[in-house]
Amino acid sequence: MKKVLNNKVLLGSLAGVALVAAALVGYRAFGWGAMGPVNSLKLDLSRPDALVRTKSLSALPRDLLTVPLARDVLREDFLFYYEQSEDRLGLKGSLRRIAYEHELGWGDQLLRMVLDQPAEVALWRDADGSLKHFAIAVSRSQLTRLLEEAGKIALKDTQMRVAGSLRVDGDSVPVYALNYAWQRTLLFAAHGQRLVILSHPGMLYGGDGKHGDGTAEKTVASLLAPEPAKQNVFHAQFHLDNAAPEGHSIAVKADFLSFGYQPFFGALEALRFDFQQGAWQSKVLLNADKLKNGGYDSSSLWPQLPHHPSACFSVPVDWTALQPVLKRLGDKTSAPVVSLAGHLQGPAAACWYGTSRLHTPVFVATRSAQAGDDAVYGSLFEAAIGGKDPVRKTTGKDSKGAFVRWERSVATALGQSKPALAVAGNTVVFSADGKLVDQVLAVRRKQAPAASDLLPDASRTIGLIAPASLARLIQLEAFDTLPANKEPVLRAAANEHLVPRLNALKKYPPLRMVLKRQPASGTAWETLEWQETGR
Repeated sequence: MKKVLNNKVLLGSLAGVALVAAALVGYRAFGWGAMGPVNSLKLDLSRPDALVRTKSLSALPRDLLTVPLARDVLREDFLFYYEQSEDRLGLKGSLRRIAYEHELGWGDQLLRMVLDQPAEVALWRDADGSLKHFAIAVSRSQLTRLLEEAGKIALKDTQMRVAGSLRVDGDSVPVYALNYAWQRTLLFAAHGQRLVILSHPGMLYGGDGKHGDGTAEKTVASLLAPEPAKQNVFHAQFHLDNAAPEGHSIAVKADFLSFGYQPFFGALEALRFDFQQGAWQSKVLLNADKLKNGGYDSSSLWPQLPHHPSACFSVPVDWTALQPVLKRLGDKTSAPVVSLAGHLQGPAAACWYGTSRLHTPVFVATRSAQAGDDAVYGSLFEAAIGGKDPVRKTTGKDSKGAFVRWERSVATALGQSKPALAVAGNTVVFSADGKLVDQVLAVRRKQAPAASDLLPDASRTIGLIAPASLARLIQLEAFDTLPANKEPVLRAAANEHLVPRLNALKKYPPLRMVLKRQPASGTAWETLEWQETGR
């Protein structure tokens, strides 16, 4: 009998690791002028990629470890690391030094003021795609003395100075820069009972440290405003109410999680992980108005997919978003391929299997019965897949009807690859590993079991994870990039630290992610449920 797991945020624990790391201690920052204006990296301070709302930042790592999976995989050294990290110790040491030299009493209190209080942490990705930049906003009633002393210190201390000022509610608010370690500087400003900390000066100023970013200044001024409506400047874009969370709430935009591919499935806007009453819960933000042509019903996909994937997810694709891509590819073909955007419908699935590699998932989609000529797919495949070898076309027929398969050998940095595309009935399947395409065709012919064989409700299932198989796949990829004769030190470190975590992951049963319901209209947060599946 299937049961709902207590660790409903399997993905939440993984995403939360990165979020907590950024929120508590930050990442290694460049020097004041080392990276130039952050705007050159297209950082928009008014639109963060993730938002953490919490009753206590210092409690967040500990509460993450209440998830059995996180506790077994991360262990307690995760908590020890972030409490004793170089950034946090450097900041703590700087504050103690300033407090001692200037005879102040808030050396450690300032850090506790931020970490032990209700707070909001907004995070932005850097040019490398990681969540490197953050802003922490807290409300405290004991900031007046702090501001007076900070102003005096900034005039004569080597590590603290006035970086600029902001207009907040008609007042001029100084912005302080604190250099707390080698090439690490943060900004902070306070007004009334509000305190805002920025992880990098470039979030507010340009490379010269003087010219401010108007959008960023307006955002920080809103966070410092006395009115709660202005303080909650990020809530609307995450569709969050203004009520303070009972525990923790972590919302992450799908655009960040999908490495920028979210426009192709615009109906799925964000994921959220909430901790309250001692348990975590997962939610997904769906826009019902963008759920077209079958919505998020994945029941037609799972019967086409081979059983026991390492990981498999369906997403509600907006096929019309492919038109610009198909139009560009059409210039390289003898036949127009733009029409394919109208042929495909419903969600698509991306799946990884232990018999293949992480960089070669298989993609399965459904086309309409009036899809037209199969030759258009051949034109698309030839245009999209580079290489000098000719495309090999195979046709056949089985009890389910006719199928067409295209394959081309391509030399890559990882060796020879044989990507393949096939259409069979209403099913379209592609993979950089042609063997996975053949496995899907075998499932269609009833020559191999399907992923749906163990699903009691395929229509509401949007994800499958087999921790044991996924762990083996990760281990294979990790050690493949660390050959013993070239990377003995890193390979030894992976053996000591990575392998035990993966072995802990292997003990967990296969899981499925179930969407409890679809919104009827508008945009709303819907509950995700993690359930055990049959082995």
